[in-house]
Amino acid sequence: MANRVLAGNRSTGGYGLYVSKANSNVLTCDKKDLLFDSTQKTSGTGQVYAGGSKSSLSSAHNFVTATGSTKPSLGYIPLVIHSEDYSGEWNGFEAGGFDLDDEYQSRVDLIGTTLTTIEPYKMTGGNNPSTGRRTASQANTMGGNGGTHACTNINFVVLKIPCAYGYMTSTYFT
Repeated sequence: MANRVLAGNRSTGGYGLYVSKANSNVLTCDKKDLLFDSTQKTSGTGQVYAGGSKSSLSSAHNFVTATGSTKPSLGYIPLVIHSEDYSGEWNGFEAGGFDLDDEYQSRVDLIGTTLTTIEPYKMTGGNNPSTGRRTASQANTMGGNGGTHACTNINFVVLKIPCAYGYMTSTYFT
């Protein structure tokens, strides 16, 4: 097994944090075989894949084609860091049949991420908890704070870091 992680002085790069692809020795591999290199400059091939801001978001936003040119596919669901104006809480309950479900979400600013898109999501409860699209018309029910679930003034950065267990394999990284 090759050395994969180095926090220190790399002979071709200097001091930093480095992570190599599978079967590549982090001490001697080419820069193209590094999954992470803290010495990368922002003008180079750093870890930021895409980013942007939107005054409102109510459906899926494609970050691959958003700039007018198509980026090459990463082949995995990336880590997306985001912020938006509204991050309040929501609570409610549903009653029906033999079920009484009390629902609480401490932060409403939840997004769903796919291989190519981000989308505002909300938690749903019941016997089969899941997520669903969050829209401006969905206000708090039975209490809670702060109006609607509208996604406004969102800023996001898409990083070249896999955000799903199972994608950090040789299938996706050669």
